[in-house]
Amino acid sequence: MLRWKKSLVYLPAGSENDWTTAIHIAASEGDINMINELLKHCPDCWDMLNSNSQNALHVAILNNQEAVVRFLLNSERCDSFVDEPDSDGNTPLHLLAVSGNHVPELINHHRAKKMSFNKENKTPLDLALLCTVTTKKDKLVGDLCSISRLGQREFEVKRKYKPMSDPNDKTGMGSKMRQRKDDHDKAKKEERTEIENIMKAAQMHIVVATLIMTVAFTAGFTLPGGFDSNTDSPNKGTAILLRSKAFCAFVVTDTIAFTSSAVAIFTYFAMAASGITETELPVVSRLYRIATHLQLVAMSAAVLAFVTGMYATLAHSVGLAVIVCIIGCISFIMYVWIIIVLGE
Repeated sequence: MLRWKKSLVYLPAGSENDWTTAIHIAASEGDINMINELLKHCPDCWDMLNSNSQNALHVAILNNQEAVVRFLLNSERCDSFVDEPDSDGNTPLHLLAVSGNHVPELINHHRAKKMSFNKENKTPLDLALLCTVTTKKDKLVGDLCSISRLGQREFEVKRKYKPMSDPNDKTGMGSKMRQRKDDHDKAKKEERTEIENIMKAAQMHIVVATLIMTVAFTAGFTLPGGFDSNTDSPNKGTAILLRSKAFCAFVVTDTIAFTSSAVAIFTYFAMAASGITETELPVVSRLYRIATHLQLVAMSAAVLAFVTGMYATLAHSVGLAVIVCIIGCISFIMYVWIIIVLGE
């Protein structure tokens, strides 16, 4: 999928107020192989944030995925997000303190640094002391006390980014991003609806195509005029009207009708497979147009096969044969009339 379209990595998943991205999902599930694959195709997806302005390290800590935390911290770009606050001002270290877990690698990244404050004016040490989880709490508090003057509060709030919903956003970038997301969701919904409508129409068309193919197949083995059944004849088993030009036209048009219907059915199968994999609307629309044109060819060939077959069997009564041909060809006139009416 990424080889086909790398932009899938950047698409949000979820509702309008609670959305995430592929790398966040992989981090929450502890899937390091998936994270590696995402970074291989899109190295800049490290910096992506979810609806709470949290990066992949935030999410891994919230879901107790210590292996993912260590993997992210061992990367060359860990310094770009290890101190990044979310919409509540919590850095990954704040979330680690709340969880009561102990990941020395994360704490080591903060040594010789000042502790940051969240929006409640609390440091990671404050949250660790308030934590009711006893597992590894003592060791966590001890390590946090070794950061920045034994845990003494430093009155410097460290914030690199404002949350997306910040009412003080003077630039309007947050509203622009939300607007782009809304437009994208609306476009995807409209595309999905149009694909579903095409698929519903295709279900009716495939029934017609199957019927035409069945009739053409049957007509191919029950030829007008029958077969030579004379046991003494060297032409035993061949069509009696084989030398008739009308009969030859019948055979050709019947074959065209069968082949066009078969190819149309194959095309509808390809459409169904494209719908399952959520292929883009232009692909489904193109396949639908191809199948529709093939079906029109099959229907036209079926009419001509009927007319030429009747003419071959009624060749000794030219008047009747001509009348049958005229009546049969009225279907083409009716089709043109319908197209004109719809165009108006």
